Amino acid sequence: MGLRLARAEPWKTSILVTFVLLIFMCARTFAFSGDDCDWIGSGLREDASREVQPIYLRCAHGYVEWNYPRGALRVVLRHGTSGREFRGCLRTDKHFSGAQIYVEGHRKLHLTYSKTDGKHPDLLRCFTSFHGQVALYVEAEPVNNTLQKEVASFRYDLQPASTEALLNDLDECRPCTEEEMLRYYCTSSFVIQGTISGLQNQDALLLSELTIQVAKVYRDCESPVVSTTNDVNTETTEKREAVLYRPMKCGTKHGIGDFIFMGRRMLGNPILHCAPKLPEWQKVRRKALLEGTNQCQLD
Repeated sequence: MGLRLARAEPWKTSILVTFVLLIFMCARTFAFSGDDCDWIGSGLREDASREVQPIYLRCAHGYVEWNYPRGALRVVLRHGTSGREFRGCLRTDKHFSGAQIYVEGHRKLHLTYSKTDGKHPDLLRCFTSFHGQVALYVEAEPVNNTLQKEVASFRYDLQPASTEALLNDLDECRPCTEEEMLRYYCTSSFVIQGTISGLQNQDALLLSELTIQVAKVYRDCESPVVSTTNDVNTETTEKREAVLYRPMKCGTKHGIGDFIFMGRRMLGNPILHCAPKLPEWQKVRRKALLEGTNQCQLD
């Protein structure tokens, strides 16, 4: 009497097919991983040099790392799912190699980063959205040694902006409104009171660098900007300082008196959003408390 093969039950067959498909899909995509913010992948695939790999990221900031660049990536950035317009910047990692980065325009690619462009490697490369998104075209350079490891990696940061603001190149330089002061006081990663003791332009980075003598710290979270140093000229031998930045195009001046400095780190740099004089801020604060328009506790 011969052996009879048992007939698989339909639900078991379905599970087996699904399992095989999952294995096949994982085998096809093992070199690539990512989420809505970051993406890490490799170009070491047989057909990679002839294709453009689409990447879709939906975060305010994140990281892209492309090992062994081959072919190209088309990285589409959006600020969440709202479709809001935004300003964005990217900073390449110190050892970025093997690719160039373009911003995709109307029927044209605009070079935004190349190791041979003669610009400072720490310069932020910035762009503005169109219809709520930006497409970065990361093109691999030709390679002679296919096993030589190169890594094209960068971080990006996106900040919402109105269409009107995007059309005005100096919009980020204007003084903050009362509403913006209150909002930035509540949402900034650093809020400090102090005076400006030094100001110099970093021409290669297109940034103005302000040295602040800190009198009071309201908030200094994430990566703190306030540091304590020894000062032989004072009795306490210690002073608190902070180094902050603004775009050089804003023409920042060395103001006199106490200010409230509000801002956040962007790709490593502590960037100022608002810097009202202390009496002006105190007036806005009193008004907000009187009218109940404050969005958080105003110390």
